Amino acid sequence: MNRLQRFFSDNWTIQRHDFENTVSLLMPSIINGNIEAAAAQLSQDKCTVKATAAPYMAKWYELDDITLPVDSIAVITLTGVLYSWESEWVIRQVEAAELNPNICGVVFVIDGPGGMVSHLDMAAAAVENCTKPTATVVTGIMASAHFWLGTASDRTFIASPLCEVGSVGVVITHYSFKEFFRQNGIDYREIYPDTADLKNKETRALVDNNDESLLKARAERIHKVFSETVARNLEIEYDPELPLFRGEMFTGDEAVAAGYIDEFGGVSDAVKWVLAQATSRKANQLYQ
Repeated sequence: MNRLQRFFSDNWTIQRHDFENTVSLLMPSIINGNIEAAAAQLSQDKCTVKATAAPYMAKWYELDDITLPVDSIAVITLTGVLYSWESEWVIRQVEAAELNPNICGVVFVIDGPGGMVSHLDMAAAAVENCTKPTATVVTGIMASAHFWLGTASDRTFIASPLCEVGSVGVVITHYSFKEFFRQNGIDYREIYPDTADLKNKETRALVDNNDESLLKARAERIHKVFSETVARNLEIEYDPELPLFRGEMFTGDEAVAAGYIDEFGGVSDAVKWVLAQATSRKANQLYQ
């Protein structure tokens, strides 16, 4: 139930059709009163973490496996819509990789359209601040929230020219259940004291006066943080007129040419790059 409530109350950075597809899967269960089925849709495990010994990747391990070889790479796979509780999970996995002496770096394998805003900035910060080398591999799409998160790594790879990245933008959704309540004989009202006139002012302006301006202002603030973070990740200047920061999507070849992705490559390329970076850092420490 908690996840379902978070789903309908959060802000989003996601491609529209993917959000609509997710809502369409939830609504039949909700309308029929089967809340447990709707909640179960949001509890499916889509994110995984394993470790592999570079550079051959002949075997996969759990991060806490006592037989995990030295200089192994943690591989975190993110697919589908990214929920806020999955961003929290990413933070925990990065922390676990940091604390594991046999893990020398982290690779993110991403194929996702974006997701919730909550905890996303903290997950991206955990990746950016990781003391071990990190890399991201795009295997399908890396849009919106996934782009925010994926570009926080030290190096980005994209598997194919047909893969897509971008969609730097924000959407705020509002649901009104008043008509649904009315049809079911429920008299739903919100009553505020005069001393709390600013309480829920954004949604009240929308519902009472059809005024979207306050919600748009909040979306613009989130979008600015998103864009400035991506600009810092890509080491480019933030230009609000640039198509990248206005929600445009780019194919793999366009993204590499523009510098939004570092190079073409797959998971094995990313694993080898992380191992090389970790080895180089160790060598440098020996001679300091």
